[in-house]
Amino acid sequence: MAGDSWFSSNNSSRLRWKLAGILALLAMTAVGIIPLTLAIIYGRQSDALAIDMAGRQRMLLERHMKEVLLASQGTATRYDITREVLRNHLAVLQRGGQVPSSILRDETVSLPGAPTETIRQQFETQRHLLDSFIMKADLFIRVPQASPMRSAALAELLADNTRLLETANDAVQLWARESESNVSRLIHWEITFVGLVVLAGAFLAWRLNQSEKELRRSQEVTLDALRQSDAVKSSLLSSVSHELRTPLTAIKTMLFELQCGASDSATDGQVRKDSLENIHQELDYLNRLVSNLLDMSRIEAGTLAHNRDWHLLDELVEGAVRRVGAELESRPLQIHLAPNLPPVYVDAVELQLVLTNLLENAVKYSPPGSGIVLKASIAKETVEIRVENEGEALVPDEARRIFERFYRTSEAKIRSIRGTGLGLAICKAIVEAHGGSIAAHSQSGQPITILIRLPLSASTQRTLPMASTLAGDHRGSL
Repeated sequence: MAGDSWFSSNNSSRLRWKLAGILALLAMTAVGIIPLTLAIIYGRQSDALAIDMAGRQRMLLERHMKEVLLASQGTATRYDITREVLRNHLAVLQRGGQVPSSILRDETVSLPGAPTETIRQQFETQRHLLDSFIMKADLFIRVPQASPMRSAALAELLADNTRLLETANDAVQLWARESESNVSRLIHWEITFVGLVVLAGAFLAWRLNQSEKELRRSQEVTLDALRQSDAVKSSLLSSVSHELRTPLTAIKTMLFELQCGASDSATDGQVRKDSLENIHQELDYLNRLVSNLLDMSRIEAGTLAHNRDWHLLDELVEGAVRRVGAELESRPLQIHLAPNLPPVYVDAVELQLVLTNLLENAVKYSPPGSGIVLKASIAKETVEIRVENEGEALVPDEARRIFERFYRTSEAKIRSIRGTGLGLAICKAIVEAHGGSIAAHSQSGQPITILIRLPLSASTQRTLPMASTLAGDHRGSL
C-alpha cells in the first residue's frame, strides 16, 4: 500500500512539474518572441535610416557637382560644407556613429555602421573616389574659362562624378538586400523558435496526458490493492476464527466429558485415555496453526532468521517424521534416500518445517490407509526431494495456485479438510529463500507429487529476502 501511495504521489508530482513545464514554455515563447520582434523592428528602422542616408549621398554628390560648376564660373558657393557632410556620412556609414539628420538642423541620429565587409569596402571605394573627385574639382575650379584644358577637365570630372553616383547606388542596393536578408533570417529564427516551442509544448502535453493516464491507473491499482487487502483480511479472520473455534470446541467438549466422568466413579479408563489423547492432538493442531500464522507474519515482515549450516538430509527427514508423529502411524511411509546424498547447506529448522508441512498435507489429502512416499536424489547440480501421495488429480490451475496464501482446493472445501491455506505458501517462501524451487505435479492415475529442488553448493544459493516471494500477492495455499 505504501508503494502504491508513493507511486500515486510521485505521479501527481510529475503531473504538476509537466504542467509547470508547459506554462514555462509559454512564458519562454513570449520572452523569446518579444526580443526577436523588437530586434526585427529596430533592425528595420536602423537599416532604413542608413539606407536613406546612403541614398542621400547621391543627392549630395549631385549638389556638390553643381556647386563645383558654379564655383568654376565665379559664383560663390559653400561646396566645402557639402564636402564635409559627404565625408562625415561616409565615415558613419562605414563605422557607425552620430550623424545630423539634416544639413541645416542640429538633430542627430545613431547608425550602427555597415553590416558586412562587402558594404564597408563599397563605401571605402566611394571614399577614395570622393577624395580623387574633390582633388580634381579643386583643380577644375582654378582652370581659366578660356583655357583649352577646361573641356577635358570637365569631361573627366563628370566621368568621376558618374562613377561616384554608381558606387553610391551600389552601396544602397547592397545595404537594402542585406537588410532584407537580415530580416528574413530573424523571421526564420522566430518561426523556428516558435515551432520548437510548439513541438516541445505538444510533447509535454502528450506526456501530461500519459501521466494523467498513469495516475489514473496507479489509483486503480491502489484501490484494487486495498480491496485485495480487505479481502485477505476478511479471509484470514474467517479462516483463522473457524480453524481456532473447531479444536477449541472439541477440547472444551472433551474436558466437559472428563469433568462429568470425574464425578462418576464408573468412568471408563480407556475413554479418559482416548479423550486425553484427542485433546493432545487438538492442542498440537492449534500449536501448528499458531506457528504457521507466526511464520507467515515473520516471512512477510522479512524477519525470519536463517541460521544455515551443513546438515545431513536423512537427519532432517527423521526429525520431520517425528514431528508429524501420530498422523503417520496409520499410513505406510516409504523413505528412499539416495546413498550418495551430500550434506545440504540449509536452515535445519526451516527445512524440517517444509518437510513436516508436506507430510501433513500428504496425510490430509490422501485416502485413509494409503501410502506416502518421500524420495531424495541428486539431479545435476540440485538435490531433488519428492513427497508423493495418492488422491484425486489436481487440475492445472490448482496445481499452480496451491502455493498461494489462503487458497483452498475444491477437494478441501468439499471434504471440509481442516487448514488455513498457509502451509504450502510457507514452504514456497522458505524453499525460494534457500535458492530453490517447489512445484506440484499431478496427472490422472499417478500420485500427486510435490517436488523441491535445492542447489548443492552454498555459493549458488540466492540470499533472497523471504518476504519478496510474497510481495504484491495477497493469496496463499495449503
